[in-house]
Amino acid sequence: MADPTDVPGFMWLDYVLFSAMLAVSAATGLYHALAGGGQKSTAKFLMAERSMMSIPIAISVLASYLSAITILGVPSEVFIYGIQYWMVIWCYFITIPLTALIYLPVFHGLGVISAYEYLHKRFSMVVRICGAVLFILQTCLYLGVVSYAPALALEAVTNFPVWATVLITGIVCTIYTALGGIKAVIWTDVFQFTVLFGSLVTILGMGVVQAGGFPYVWHYNDEHDRLNFFDFNPNPTERLSFWSLIIGGGFNALPIWAISQISVQRFLTAKNLKEAKKSVWYGLPGSMLMLTLVSILGLILFAFYNNKLTPLLPPINSNTTQGPQTGHSGSKTPEPHYTPDYQSPDQILIYFVSEEFGKIPGIQGLFVSCLFAGTLSTVASGLNSLAAVTLVDIIRPWRDHRNAVNEVAYINGIEGDEGLSNKQDMRDTVLSKILTSVYGVVSMALALGATKLGSLVTMVNSVFGAVGGPLLGLFSLGMLYRRANSGGALIGLLAGFCMAMWVTIGAIMNTKDDGTFKDDTFPLYKLSFMWYSAFSSIITFIVGVVVSEVVRWQIVEERYARVDPLLLATFLRPKGWHATASGTEILDPDLQIGDPVFQSLINPREEEHEEDDEEEEGTGVLGVPIEDVVDTHEMASVSNKTEEVTSNVDAPDT
Repeated sequence: MADPTDVPGFMWLDYVLFSAMLAVSAATGLYHALAGGGQKSTAKFLMAERSMMSIPIAISVLASYLSAITILGVPSEVFIYGIQYWMVIWCYFITIPLTALIYLPVFHGLGVISAYEYLHKRFSMVVRICGAVLFILQTCLYLGVVSYAPALALEAVTNFPVWATVLITGIVCTIYTALGGIKAVIWTDVFQFTVLFGSLVTILGMGVVQAGGFPYVWHYNDEHDRLNFFDFNPNPTERLSFWSLIIGGGFNALPIWAISQISVQRFLTAKNLKEAKKSVWYGLPGSMLMLTLVSILGLILFAFYNNKLTPLLPPINSNTTQGPQTGHSGSKTPEPHYTPDYQSPDQILIYFVSEEFGKIPGIQGLFVSCLFAGTLSTVASGLNSLAAVTLVDIIRPWRDHRNAVNEVAYINGIEGDEGLSNKQDMRDTVLSKILTSVYGVVSMALALGATKLGSLVTMVNSVFGAVGGPLLGLFSLGMLYRRANSGGALIGLLAGFCMAMWVTIGAIMNTKDDGTFKDDTFPLYKLSFMWYSAFSSIITFIVGVVVSEVVRWQIVEERYARVDPLLLATFLRPKGWHATASGTEILDPDLQIGDPVFQSLINPREEEHEEDDEEEEGTGVLGVPIEDVVDTHEMASVSNKTEEVTSNVDAPDT
């Protein structure tokens, strides 16, 4: 059995490539910290003044979710279980259209900074805070784990301490994110994605040759039933199946693409809705391409390590004969290789690159740069989003509540808020940079703590991975069910979250060391992990609908409550309704978002008071001075419009 300590160490060129990747990333942040007058406003620091084009946004979002966990984990999954996981790419034909056509237009039309501002507009402050807190907890933990994974990889090939790697990369990432803001994050992601993609293609090409050529790789995997693309078993306890990968995978991807602050914030930096939608659609071929590359790496690894019993693959390798075999083309296979006896299968790709290509100058440096590029892009995106959510959803509401400031001062967002002085906005910008630094320290501390927690890291990460499902159900409830109210939303969120935690923790506690369940395990605990998000989001939605109807039945006012159509999916908005301006275009804090006629129907009492005041001042009921009253034809046109909208929205729901 090969000894992990036998792998070649870094050469000088490896150190040069790795250092250059870190240096360019830091320099990009410094450039955007100084260019264009610097990051002196929250509009620039958090939203890049909504000036970005679609391609860099799409690459940034894609890079944000291609962490070292993906680069190492997917090849390991295919190496152990076969190519079946690759089928998850088809779920993006569900996720991407839903994101572009349903969720994104709502966020963009409101002009929000944080996705959780929507929850306040649609439901209440309590629901908003719950959503924001869940996001903060989930993201902090996730950033700690993704920081630890590449540090462990570097230690395996260079003996460089984990703590030193975590500190170096954490400091570099925190500096360029805190100084350059979201524009630095996006453009750094573009560079890091280039490094990541080039490294994967290089390793894949060299790996195919080393394993004996792609025909042999494909044929060998086929002979050993590794090309298991289709499994139509409808049993939800089946680890992976066609249904769990397509449907369950769609529910897993939707929280990431459609409602996560990390994605939504980037989509909203686009200069208009068209560019934002294009950035979402570009994610479809991008995700399919990257998952295909890392999946092929798993096939290469299985074809390369084709003999001897190993702790990683006892059921498969026990049936594998030793010695040369005949490949698909009739030629003999390469010399048999021994699968390394590592503590985790996730290290198999690291060992392969180091052992087979470590003597070639620059290859190890390129591959480790690939791992760190994925990590830096993920961490940087998370830090910026955490700062935005903390400022917009926690600090500003608390500060305005403390100062008894009008609610509009923080609901309408950064660009639409003239209640905040320039001086206050500059202080908020500095505060955002401080928050970024604080979260950077937190992520480093969690990464260092991961070395002590061991298997507990997997448990905690799995638990908080279930947060996405309830949040997806919550946002879907608001956008897709007009009669939903804050009571139903809050109870639905709590129900979905508790159910998700119950199933996730129960599954972990009843799983044996070999990955199988105990004999007396409760059936629900055996649910495939691919269904967790679907299960919890459906629970949230259904409970939210039921409780909302109960609240409406008990409270008469709720039956007459009106919802701004901008808060609903576009296909659910009343016929004949249109918005006079999108939220991103509103600079006047006194201008209501949405159609003014609809707003008058939402707030009839306010309208009546305004009419009384106007009549006292010599104005008509439409707010037009008496001396400037329009002719009867124009008045009739306004009246017809009012009646048309009223017919769609004025009758109370029963």
